Amino acid sequence: MQRLEVLQQKLEHWCAASVRALSGKPTVHYRGHNLYLGEQHLALRAPYLHLDFSTHNAHQLRGVADAIALRLRNSDNQLHVCNSPESPLQQLVFELLEQLRTEALVPDKFVGMRKNLRNRFLFWATQASTSKLVENDIGLLIFTLTVMAWSRLLSESIPEHIEDVIESTRWGLAESIGSQLRELKRFKHEQQAFADTALLIAKTISDMANEQSSNGEDQEDAAAQLQKLAESKQLNLKWLENDSEQVQNQFGITAPNALESIPDGFVYQVFTNEHDRELAVTQLIRTAQLRKFRIQLDKRIRQQSLNTHRVARYIKQLVASPTLSGWSFGQEQGYLDAARLTRLVTSPEERRLFRREDLRSQSDCAISILIDNSGSMNHHNETVAALVDNLAKALELASVRCEVLGFTTREWNGGQVMKDWLAAGSPDNPGRLNAIQHTVYKEFETPWRRSRPAIAGLLRTDLFRESVDGEALEWASQRLSLRSESKKILIVISDGSPMDTATVSTNHERYLDHHLAQVCRNIERRPDLKLCAIGVGLDLSAYYQHSISITLDNELTTNDYLAMAELLHRAT
Repeated sequence: MQRLEVLQQKLEHWCAASVRALSGKPTVHYRGHNLYLGEQHLALRAPYLHLDFSTHNAHQLRGVADAIALRLRNSDNQLHVCNSPESPLQQLVFELLEQLRTEALVPDKFVGMRKNLRNRFLFWATQASTSKLVENDIGLLIFTLTVMAWSRLLSESIPEHIEDVIESTRWGLAESIGSQLRELKRFKHEQQAFADTALLIAKTISDMANEQSSNGEDQEDAAAQLQKLAESKQLNLKWLENDSEQVQNQFGITAPNALESIPDGFVYQVFTNEHDRELAVTQLIRTAQLRKFRIQLDKRIRQQSLNTHRVARYIKQLVASPTLSGWSFGQEQGYLDAARLTRLVTSPEERRLFRREDLRSQSDCAISILIDNSGSMNHHNETVAALVDNLAKALELASVRCEVLGFTTREWNGGQVMKDWLAAGSPDNPGRLNAIQHTVYKEFETPWRRSRPAIAGLLRTDLFRESVDGEALEWASQRLSLRSESKKILIVISDGSPMDTATVSTNHERYLDHHLAQVCRNIERRPDLKLCAIGVGLDLSAYYQHSISITLDNELTTNDYLAMAELLHRAT
């Protein structure tokens, strides 16, 4: 499952990169397996644009990326939303036809894009033609319309095995909407005229569906049958379950991501911070114990085949900026040097009359590495410690200042704070109900070599308890804000969402989740600081806009560290 999660995130990253390049929309990205344009959720309603990453590959993803890019380039969203009907079935038909219209506008010179779109659609249609979708009257009607509209708008022939499935329904549809399908192709360059015709088709399909339903034995209306198809992999109509929470967005109307939907008026509070503490790891672990941990960690690192210097060079290329360090005089080209003009009189053949800027690459960057010290990270503590140690070393070789921080709680299940709450009469909604512990493993000004024993303190498993991520991010970002470097990056290493038993049991279930999402959003809006995350076997993109997932089943390789370096580049 962890490998599948990592693979899915990689494929989504490639898909988003392709969409950004083709559509000209630089803020397109995946977050929590949902596509976003900046902070706006892009709902993909066309059935064939949904991928099951456990069975699909990069070739299928290319067709999906091309289709999304064409939609962003060729569709006026405001006009589309204004014309969108209210009926769920009519909405589905209208959305489907608009998606096909934008794909029909693919330039003739983009032969590869046209091939990608065709392969993706036929892959979906082949699967749908043998699924339970076509066993349902409404499902077969939608499927037939989809194939007919695709064939008409993109001038594609329908494969024989699909034609056999839709044959009877196709003839009935041809009599009802044949002329309107021809008008769709004629109006594909005019969105409003196309929308007018698409609305007529949507109403006709809705009437036919209701008529079929009224003639059936179960007497279910079209909306009820469509609701039954909501979980179909071939239609993917989960948005129907959220009609009460609909919001307008770039691709129509859909329910927002749960982690992004922070309740109105949400205010995070702390019952008491009297027992909170911030300590250096040397105050928690004896020096002799740290030395033993360091020996154990060094043994683990020696087993890895990591080219630290290569990683450092790559990091420097990504984060460094050219800086003027002076001038080179006596050059044959560049800026004219007025002080050497007299030489032109005395020596007419002289050409070294110019000066040039001397630029050197300088890493004016500060990076804070914040590590989740929750109990679930105990299973990975040795690997994570090696990861952090190698990363800190590579950053120092790249002339990047860094610090290493950790966060957890002081006790399990609330501890002393829970006792204080009980003594106060157990008031409702107390907020955070545990004492937090923030640990400093390495300071910015402390060289990596002197911090090696302290970083090895990550091997002390009894310091790992529960986690309050949102406050930890605020703490780390405040420390980072005090730095004078022009680039400031906060990297979070975690294996999941925040969890503190006492807080969750006395507030609403997603109290800490909403706070983390709120803090991440606030940090990501800041121009002076960038935020990214490394998920340990888990996709953290639901919280962090810039994130990657890694699996720790095997030792991390140089390529894994290079991928982390690219994450820094994406964040900046």
